[in-house]
Amino acid sequence: MADVTRPARRRPDNPPSLQLPIQGDVTRQATSSAPADRAEVQRVLDLALGVGAVLVASGVGAVDATASMAGVTEAYGLRRCQFDVTFTRITISYRRGIGEDPLTAMHQVRARSLDYTRLDAADRLVQRIVAGEIVRDDAQAELDRLVRAAHPYPRWVATVALAAMAAGLATLFNGGVLVVAVAALTTAAVDRVGRFLNSRGVLLFFQQVLGAAVATAATLTLKAVGLAPETNPSVVVAASIVVLLSGLSVVGSVQDALTGYYLTAVARGVEIALFSIALFAGVTIALQTGLLLDINVDVNPEYVDTPAMIPIQVVAGAIAAAAFAVASYAPWRAAAAAGGGGVASSTVFLLLTYFDFDPVVAAFGAATLVGLVGAVLSRRLKLPPLVFGMAGIIPLVPGLATYRGFVELANENLLGAYSSLTVALGTALALAAGVLLGHALAQPVRQRLSRLERRFRGPRLAGPRPGG
Repeated sequence: MADVTRPARRRPDNPPSLQLPIQGDVTRQATSSAPADRAEVQRVLDLALGVGAVLVASGVGAVDATASMAGVTEAYGLRRCQFDVTFTRITISYRRGIGEDPLTAMHQVRARSLDYTRLDAADRLVQRIVAGEIVRDDAQAELDRLVRAAHPYPRWVATVALAAMAAGLATLFNGGVLVVAVAALTTAAVDRVGRFLNSRGVLLFFQQVLGAAVATAATLTLKAVGLAPETNPSVVVAASIVVLLSGLSVVGSVQDALTGYYLTAVARGVEIALFSIALFAGVTIALQTGLLLDINVDVNPEYVDTPAMIPIQVVAGAIAAAAFAVASYAPWRAAAAAGGGGVASSTVFLLLTYFDFDPVVAAFGAATLVGLVGAVLSRRLKLPPLVFGMAGIIPLVPGLATYRGFVELANENLLGAYSSLTVALGTALALAAGVLLGHALAQPVRQRLSRLERRFRGPRLAGPRPGG
């Protein structure tokens, strides 16, 4: 086809961002000339917008989406594009030359959904475009296919994974067998109810309110009937809070703030705050209802770690991380890697807190390790680093501290609520910042591994191997 622009090949370089390790320097001039046809220019802009929309909808930071779209436009010859990425809108403007009107295209991002298989497919497509392996028409067809594709496995699989995630978190919080079972069943019920409400067009805010209320009601029921006197039943709602918060893009929000996309960072922060308020509303409704029914609502969400529990908690953290990856529709090969990230983060966090490190500092150190290992392994397993980062920090999301703060607020203990919620917020920010720092530290590690690859060529059964 004569009107199809073939992308220029590029020299491999370091990845410009956390999310997508683009194999190319998008700031260099493309060797192919820009398409002269106005319609062809518009097609290239539409392709870049489609890629950016998939990334933003998947929780990717604005800097990553911009770098990926720039890679697409540069590869097809458009060198003077300006990008504007906000929380709900993506705009690309291409200036063709002096005296000529710019061409501008815009896309509204209305729906967001965690589907890491779709994100992985978009990642691979960007790599092929920048590497010059696919023409524009074929790239657009592939993008259309991945956007229209259904989730890789049935919804009930995701529900089971969320239940396993809640069970792992409840075990991590030292819940008993009955509490772990109730946490899993409650989370599965909340997910199915949320699925039903979503099909009826109910806003996610009210779904969060109902989910938190159901989880708290299960906690109060266990407390009232005394079925779990040996353990703290409040870990049921703590685990459910982590599950309900797991889809929020805290890492993307912090990344946007650190890279200068302040408007997008504020918008993501507002979303996180809004859904956290929804959780507080649900918890408060259930607690006040329990008070009216003369149920003891004085739930103290505390737990004590012992050295004997650390191996069990590490396994529980691995289960929670792997289950989150499956619940987010990640490729199956990512589940084992996510479980490894859960092992690393849980081990570091538990050891540091056992030796009296502050929980926020411990969370930062564990998340840094997760970001570092995830960035190094991402190329070997051919998965975006965000999948490792988000799954690896799931065991460390401050569900207990958040719930403790909600209980204190409901009891009008403002000082206690301030203390607990400050710890929760500090831990969440430490997790996001640690993942980003770990990825930054991985750059020289990857370069050193590449030099070893060049020194030791040939078949090897251990050590750095090609493709790392």
